Amino acid sequence: MDITVIIVSWNVKDFLRRCLESIYRFARDIEFEVFVVDNNSSDGSGAMVKAEFPQVNLIANKENYGFSKANNQALIRSRGRYILFLNPDTELVDNSLKAMAGFMETHPDASAMGCRLIYPDGSLQSSCRHFPSFFTDLMENLWLEWIFPRNPFFNYYHMGSWRHDTVRSVDVPYGACLLVRRNTIEDVGLMDERFFMYYDEIDLCYRIKKRGGKIYFTPDIKVLHRLNRSSSQVPSETGRYKYRSKLLYFEKHYGRLAVVVLFANLCIQTALAPLFFMTRLLLTGRHGNAGYYREYFGLIWREYLNFLIKR
Repeated sequence: MDITVIIVSWNVKDFLRRCLESIYRFARDIEFEVFVVDNNSSDGSGAMVKAEFPQVNLIANKENYGFSKANNQALIRSRGRYILFLNPDTELVDNSLKAMAGFMETHPDASAMGCRLIYPDGSLQSSCRHFPSFFTDLMENLWLEWIFPRNPFFNYYHMGSWRHDTVRSVDVPYGACLLVRRNTIEDVGLMDERFFMYYDEIDLCYRIKKRGGKIYFTPDIKVLHRLNRSSSQVPSETGRYKYRSKLLYFEKHYGRLAVVVLFANLCIQTALAPLFFMTRLLLTGRHGNAGYYREYFGLIWREYLNFLIKR
């Protein structure tokens, strides 16, 4: 088996259908299998897969296990030489499976790869990151990456100066479309199930590169990505999981003191928030959505404090 495609889905039936249709429409001259792990959707996603795509290996969970655990359910049953983690809100626009396998064959030093993600209008979706660090967290908390989006220093995390137009080694491609060699998974281990959602692919890529692996990006293979179709249904819960996973990632890879440093960065951001709002008002005439920022700071402070208390 050349490629195993793993799709974790939750309440995105129509997008999942489009994703699966695109796979079976475009995939040619390659042996592949598809797993859909449905995390207890209430929109009939599982029934749709059974009725319309009987060739798919469906794992229907009785509860929402999150992204990492659901992927692992399929991983332990997969047979492909390559594992493609694919979001249900993506669509292939060409024979991308064969192209990805071909890229890995011509780059034997590659442990994993990502490709060019595009929005429905065909525009580029910035999809690669450097690994998060205390510095990138501070730049984010000071809004400097937002103020200077193309600056390679202030927006180092989002690789602001790079236009995703060359083949190159990267730290983290988006988990929306991430291809990994099977022997790499066998080497570094399955996804860490403590990450319910977010930072799961960052953690996986970090472990790959820590073991000496190389991760590539290529702009020559395109995949459409509609972005956040599952997480946008529950924005508050999504925010909580995001900050929990961020703290867990830093603690796991940099130690418990790392959480204290992140907390200090948050204190700096909170103290400087009024200055940021005043500056924005003077420069643009708009102060932003005050309600949104109150909710944002309330959410992140609760999650940080809860995490510290539990430690």
